[in-house]
Amino acid sequence: MTFTILIITTRKAGLSPAEFRNEVERIIIPFMKELLGENFPLSHTRRYLKRNESPKAEGNTERNPTTPATVFMGTQADFDYDSVSELTFADQAHFSAFIGQMQQPEIAARIGEAEAKAVDVSKNKIVVVGSIETTMKG
Repeated sequence: MTFTILIITTRKAGLSPAEFRNEVERIIIPFMKELLGENFPLSHTRRYLKRNESPKAEGNTERNPTTPATVFMGTQADFDYDSVSELTFADQAHFSAFIGQMQQPEIAARIGEAEAKAVDVSKNKIVVVGSIETTMKG
């Protein structure tokens, strides 16, 4: 049975949403994939919030004064983060191997250096997913 976690990530102050995405996609993820090898998740799906340049949007936040999220329900403050990632592992043992490798001092330091350029790690949130249900059209 697969094991899945969700990570909510916030970009570092001073970085645009496009710069954040570019840093994650071109530097951090390829670097982690190379470093972790077989312990990298089966899949690592990233979903970036849609943000638009809008200096006068109502409810802009201090973190996103000119890049409000496209919100249909809720407030800008509810969506002050930048991405939601879903990491899927073969099973809990695979996840444990991943975490064990991530916590090795040398690897943790190298990943920390890569993330420091783009991610405000103090705002990261990580949770284990329970059941996953999908409803398809038709």
